[in-house]
Parts: sequence; structure tokens; C-alpha cells
Amino acid sequence: MKKTLATLTAGGLLVATLAASHQGATGIVRERMDGMVAMRDTVRDLAPMMRGRTEYAREAVLDAAAALERHAGETMTALFPEGSDDAASYARAEIWQDWETFEAMAMRMEVVAGALAEAADNPPGSAMPEPVDNSTMMGGGPSMMGGGTATEPDPEMLAQMPVDRVFTVAAQVCSACHTQFRAARN
Repeated sequence: MKKTLATLTAGGLLVATLAASHQGATGIVRERMDGMVAMRDTVRDLAPMMRGRTEYAREAVLDAAAALERHAGETMTALFPEGSDDAASYARAEIWQDWETFEAMAMRMEVVAGALAEAADNPPGSAMPEPVDNSTMMGGGPSMMGGGTATEPDPEMLAQMPVDRVFTVAAQVCSACHTQFRAARN
């Protein structure tokens, strides 16, 4: 009973937080915020499994990968037309000033999400394929960390990796994009 109450309370707080964070957002800004929340929730829901805190469920990984892929790539970039940085938005002007990097990150998320689905058969902690060049996991055109360039990642290599490692790459793509292109919340 206490666990159910705690879950309901946490769920209520999450809904209230989302409502407050989207206050004033309409149209395309609201649409993209909803997409980002869906991606955030997907990553949050998979994290315990990827850390070994809950049982591994291949189907949950496939569903999560599909959700991430659905919101990435051209779907994501279409939600950022120039001039859609109103007061409700967390989008920084750097998105439109460095569109090429933003677009590369959105496309990178799509590639990594596809690799996550393919890696679903490689349980967390399974053996890495040989040889693995970790430098190719982090890049893609302009560096995801915002500067320089890196070797374009090999989606097939990602798909052969343990699923938890591919999940980490997906989380890093999200983090790098937010660091460069998302304004801090007040």
C-alpha cells in the first residue's frame, strides 16, 4: 500500500511538473516539448534496467528504441523552425546559428536509437566485439561535445555492442545536445 501511494504521489508530482514546465507553450513549441518529454521518459524508464537494477526485458528495449527513433532525426529538426524560440521555449538561439551541428545531433540520435534496437539481443554486460575503437562511439561530423570533428560512428559496430553501452551513447547524445542547445530552466 505504501509503495502504491508513493508511486501515485510521484506520478502526481511528475504531471504537475510537466504542466508547469509547459505553461504557456503552444503550437510547435508545445509539440517539441512533448517530444522531448517522451524521449526523457524513455531514457529514465530504461536506466534502471541498463544499470542492472531491474530485470532485462528485450521488448522494453525495442519499444524504447522505437520511441527514441520516432522523435529523432528529421522529426526533431522539423519541430525547430526558425523563429520558434518564444518565451516558453528552452531552445537557445545557437540552434539556428549552428543548425548543421544541431541537425547532426538529431540525426545521430536516430542512428543510435536504431542501433539500440539492434543491440537488444546483446544483454547488458555482454562481451564487446573486437576490436572496438571507442573514439568512433562519441562522434559524428562535428563533435557532439561541441567542437572539432570526430570519426562518423559505425552503426553496425554500435549494434554489436552490449545494449547498456549503446544506451549510454544515446544518453550522451541527449546530454551533449542539451548542453549546447538547451537553455537552463529557471
